[in-house]
Amino acid sequence: MSFFIFLFINLFPVIKLQVQQPAAQPSVVKVKVTRVSAKKGEILAALFASDKGFPDNASAAYKVARGTAVNGTATLEFSNVPKGTYAIALFHDTNNDGELNTNMLGIPKEGYGVSNNVKNLFSGPGYKQCAFQHTTETSLTIIMRY
Repeated sequence: MSFFIFLFINLFPVIKLQVQQPAAQPSVVKVKVTRVSAKKGEILAALFASDKGFPDNASAAYKVARGTAVNGTATLEFSNVPKGTYAIALFHDTNNDGELNTNMLGIPKEGYGVSNNVKNLFSGPGYKQCAFQHTTETSLTIIMRY
């Protein structure tokens, strides 16, 4: 009998059973915003899944979030975010009009920030510069610029 077991094990190919891992569950993207200067107004943030609308068209964003600052810091969360590539743009809406106010040259009058803390001198940041990979829970720190 042991001879047959030996033949069975050694002569027949071993079949690998593939154990399917459960699909990655959507998780949270946490954003800590630092250097918020004014005590009034909200921080409005947009999470973009592509370059469409980035950084200034929140209606094209995958998700939006808002929060208020306490002692110069605000914490925002985007929940149920599937893994992928994203970029965040945010601003400090000090006059509560829901828009990033700019001067005649298009330079922001209110504080703003983007993921990866990209700072371009003569143009707005691009999606690829600000993009990050989200796989499980992601935590970012964005510095507010005025």
